[in-house]
Amino acid sequence: MNDKTFCNERFCQKHPLMLKHLEAVLQHNQTINLTSIADLEAGKVFHIEDSLAVVPEIQGAPAGPMADLGSGAGYPGVPLALASGRHTTLLESNKKKAHFLQGFLASNSLLEQIKVRAARSEEVAQDSPEAFAVVTARAVASLPVLLELAAPLLMTGGHFVALKGRPDAEELERAAVAAEKLSMRLVSTREYNLHYQQDENQRLVLVYEKTGQASISLPRRPGMASKRPLA
Repeated sequence: MNDKTFCNERFCQKHPLMLKHLEAVLQHNQTINLTSIADLEAGKVFHIEDSLAVVPEIQGAPAGPMADLGSGAGYPGVPLALASGRHTTLLESNKKKAHFLQGFLASNSLLEQIKVRAARSEEVAQDSPEAFAVVTARAVASLPVLLELAAPLLMTGGHFVALKGRPDAEELERAAVAAEKLSMRLVSTREYNLHYQQDENQRLVLVYEKTGQASISLPRRPGMASKRPLA
């Protein structure tokens, strides 16, 4: 990978906070389990580049606020918020991870644009239903589970943008069944590769549109989407 080209032209000059965030993640990773990646150069690819790869899908979504499910260290939420300018809420139920995110955002004057909710997505959907135009998620759970968690957060017409590795046919079939129950329609899929080792790092982004109200009452109790998935 030509790191200088990627860093300078892709994000460092325009959005230096992306690199500053990654450096903070790696520093705090020594005391808090934020990421399995411990190397700055790998983090630029597997965190920042992977997040920014779906900017076209974020730009193609309806106008309005964005939420990032299971944000963890802040991916893909932080890079996508900085790149798109959308008001964004990072949903992270782990209190230590949420505290890290809150501290980074506060120290870099980002709290006006990016907020953190230290709560489960079901709880946020309960008190802020249909509040978001876009919901994102990366490497959090299977597609049927993610669709159920995203649906009550989305306004009608809103988009769920799922960053996946290589979902198998069974997961995609189960997602189709769950999507029908949730009034979520698959509108696009796109394969992409990270900057190096392309065969090993193939990714898939799927975009679902919320077309109406689900056939079941949402949100279900916290944890039910995983314990008893719809498909």
